[in-house]
Amino acid sequence: MRDDEAPGPLTQASAPKAPGRPGRRISSEPPVRDTIAPGMIAAGVENEVSRHSAVYWRDLVFGRVLPALFFSVFLVRYLLTAWDGLHSIRQPSDYLFVVQQGLALAYFTMLVILYSVRLPKRGTDHRLGVIFIAFTGTFSVLAASFLPGGVRRDWLVLPADIIATVGLAYSVWGLAYLRRSFSIIPEARRLVTGGPYKLSRHPVYLGEILTAIGINLATTGWLGALAILYFIGCELLRLRWEEGVLSRAFPADYPDYARAVPRYAPNPFRKRN
Repeated sequence: MRDDEAPGPLTQASAPKAPGRPGRRISSEPPVRDTIAPGMIAAGVENEVSRHSAVYWRDLVFGRVLPALFFSVFLVRYLLTAWDGLHSIRQPSDYLFVVQQGLALAYFTMLVILYSVRLPKRGTDHRLGVIFIAFTGTFSVLAASFLPGGVRRDWLVLPADIIATVGLAYSVWGLAYLRRSFSIIPEARRLVTGGPYKLSRHPVYLGEILTAIGINLATTGWLGALAILYFIGCELLRLRWEEGVLSRAFPADYPDYARAVPRYAPNPFRKRN
């Protein structure tokens, strides 16, 4: 038989309060938690993946595949030219021509490979004017040999071949150290300070300028000369913009490197640290 007057079980609400301690109010409502709807999470992830996918495909197509295909055209051209040169050697000067074509073949082969496996960029200058100067300067030197008005100057053929060969050799040497950091637009991937980069800050640009002069010296006309001057001007602007990108990407290292190494060409009289 149950005693209705007997006290029921002790609960937190009916328990005696300890002296000097206020009673705690216990809410029967469930705690409020910061939650995100599954649909919002899915949408955010989808947007992030889409954004990264767009960046990836844009870099793959325009930063790797198309430049590699473009330079592949010149690779094939110089491969055929070098092959024909090997089978048409008749005098000592022909050997220099074959060496020059072999260096050009190596240069464009390296461009195709390096563009395909480039490192991710750490800094860039994608202003419209910078992109315009970089690409039009590159195309101007490629078009210079095809512009009308050229006249062959036999007395300049040998000096021109020597200049072009030296320029190509210096460019190939620079690319061998620059490797996966090469680009047409001013960009920073890693700071290269070895090999020809101990002698000057922009050996590839220097080699390309010498090559452009040498290839066109004995045959170009006024239009071709203007194209070469435009190319040289664009190269000088590009290296200035590139230095700004490198300074921002490597603020702890690049200023010291720039103070120690000449900008344009090796200086044999400069003291080295």
